[in-house]
Amino acid sequence: MMRSRKRLSIFSALFPILGGKRRLCPLIFREIDRVVPRRLWSGLTFLDAFLGGGSVALYAKAQGFQVVACDIAERAIVVGQALIENSRVKLTREDVLRLVAPSSDPPGRIETGYVPRVFTQEQGRFLDRVMTIAAATSDPAKAALLRLLSIRVAMLAHPMSQIRPGTIHRLTTGEVESITESCLYHYVDGLRLTRPEKLWELAQKINAGVFQGEGLVLKVDVLEALPSIQADVMYADPPYPGVMSYEREYKVIDEILEGSSRPTSPFTAKDGASMLDTLFERATHIPIWILSLGNAVVGVEELEAKMVKHGRYTKAIALKYQHLPAVSTQEKKETNREFLVIGVDPASSLLKGVAA
Repeated sequence: MMRSRKRLSIFSALFPILGGKRRLCPLIFREIDRVVPRRLWSGLTFLDAFLGGGSVALYAKAQGFQVVACDIAERAIVVGQALIENSRVKLTREDVLRLVAPSSDPPGRIETGYVPRVFTQEQGRFLDRVMTIAAATSDPAKAALLRLLSIRVAMLAHPMSQIRPGTIHRLTTGEVESITESCLYHYVDGLRLTRPEKLWELAQKINAGVFQGEGLVLKVDVLEALPSIQADVMYADPPYPGVMSYEREYKVIDEILEGSSRPTSPFTAKDGASMLDTLFERATHIPIWILSLGNAVVGVEELEAKMVKHGRYTKAIALKYQHLPAVSTQEKKETNREFLVIGVDPASSLLKGVAA
C-alpha cells in the first residue's frame, strides 16, 4: 500500500474541478475495503463511470485496481489518457523548452478568439503553441500530457482556476487598480506561467501522477456502454442535479479542446436524479456500487431506495462537504451535504468468494 504522502502527491497532477473528490478518496476506498479486502484489489476491475477530474480513478490505479474510466467530455479524456492509461511517459525539460522556443507561427485559434478578454496575448500564443505541438505528437500519452499542461496553465491564469472573460485584459490596458485585491495576485502571477522554470515546475507536478498500473479510458456515454463493461466495483459521481453545470463552468476549456461548448448533461437537470434509475438498471452485473451525490434536490433515503430496488444491501453516509468553499456562501457551507451510498449485491460470486 502506498504511503499517505505518495497518495497526496499524485493529486498534484490534476487540475482543480468543481465537486472534485480528492478529500473523499480515503473514505471511498475504506468502504470498499470493508466489502472486499485490499489484498484482493489487484485482481479486480474498478469502473469510474464519470471520470471528471480523475482523482478517484487515479487513486484506484494507485491502489492496484485495473481501472476502466468513462466520460464524454474531452477535458476528462485528456486526464485519462495522460494519467490513467499512461504508466511510463513523462514530460521532460526538452518538452518544456520546445513549448517556449521562438516561433514564427501566425496567430492561432486561441490567440485570435480569446485574447485579450480571456487570456493575455502571451498566454493565448502559448496555448496555441501547445495545441499545435500536441496535435503533431505521435505518442498519444505525450500528446495528452501536453494538453493537460495547457489546461493547467489556462486555469491557473485566473483566480480560483475559474476561467472568466472580462477582467484579465485590464492587466494590459492600465486598469490594474480596478481589479480587486484578492484577484490581482492571481492575475499577476499568471503572467509568469509561460516562463520555462514555472512550466517545468508544473510539468513535474503532472509527472507525479504517472506511475505503473493498468487503465483503460473510454470516450463514451456510460449509460450506453455500461452493459458491455465488465467490472467488480462501479464508482458513480454524476453531475449533480440542480447545481451549476460542468459545461458552463468549463465552457472555455471545452471550446479550446473540442472547438465548441458542450450541451448540458441531463443529470444536471432538477429531475436529473431519475437518470440514476437507468444507470443502476444497466449496472446490475457489477457487484459493488458506490454513488456520490449532493443534497441539492434529492435525499439519501431516495438514493438508497433506488439501490434496494435492485436487491442491494445498502449503507449511506452523509458528510458535511463544501464545494468550492472559496466562493460558497456561508449558508451553503452549513447546509451542503455529500451523500456516499454503497450498494452491494449479496448474491454475487465475488461476495460469496470473499465470505468463503
